[in-house]
Amino acid sequence: MQKIVIAGGTGFIGSYLEERFKKSGYRVLLVSRQEPHVPWQHSELTKAVNEAALVLNLAGTSINCRHNAINKKAILQSRISSTQMIGNAILASKIPPKLWINASAAAIYKQSEDKAMTEDETDLSNDFLADVVHQWEQKFFSFQLPSTRKVALRTSLVLGKEGGALKPLLTLSQFGLGGTQASGNQIMSWIHIEDYFRIVLFLLEHEGIYGVYNCSSPNPVSNKEFMSTIRRILNIPIGLPAPAWIIGIGARIIGTESSLILNSSYLLPKKLMNSKFRFTYPELEKALFNLLLVNEH
Repeated sequence: MQKIVIAGGTGFIGSYLEERFKKSGYRVLLVSRQEPHVPWQHSELTKAVNEAALVLNLAGTSINCRHNAINKKAILQSRISSTQMIGNAILASKIPPKLWINASAAAIYKQSEDKAMTEDETDLSNDFLADVVHQWEQKFFSFQLPSTRKVALRTSLVLGKEGGALKPLLTLSQFGLGGTQASGNQIMSWIHIEDYFRIVLFLLEHEGIYGVYNCSSPNPVSNKEFMSTIRRILNIPIGLPAPAWIIGIGARIIGTESSLILNSSYLLPKKLMNSKFRFTYPELEKALFNLLLVNEH
């Protein structure tokens, strides 16, 4: 039975992947500070990654917070240190894993409402979150691992039933507040969590794949369309809009950054499309119908 190691795997994405990989016949180990999982300790981590088919690193402090000096430091250091520890463990392993996938983020790209960002884009952003991604990927690719393929997965909003970006938007809609947010023109790139799993599996099964890959649906939509699709599927007739200043106040009250809602992220998975990856949920309506009205995967 092939072994898969998921670091930072106790969250919403990791829990889903653990279940799906087990159903697909893999043995799954989670790396976490929580017992009974593999601890973040060099000897234990080295033992875990040895002979693994895949090591997937999802570890990192959530960006869903106020970006003050303390939180900024935690956001960056959690990503750099987890990547460093995994890289050191792979270097120390006798039989290195075949593939190491490190989570990355769409925040590295500049905001855009009219130009799609692919992996070929060289004019990248330089704000705080973009700088985090730059340093994160730089640390990841700095490891010289001739026996281990490496893929940095620049991921958009992951949509799932158990958490992530969909839950708060769903709550707003159910209270009649699911209208456009700010102008509504900002682009929302997204991926159904089942397609996230299938992308990871695809990367594992195709040995010629390495480097940076965008992880998103091929059909991003505007915020206005995203919110109207939620309302249509749930048959909610009213969705009051939220101006940017209201979002700014609300973000402060709940302890997050309004930019996480207001920024436009126009991502296209060019490399996956060129590799002939077939999305199960390429369209938002089909994805949301599955997540909001269907009880199974």
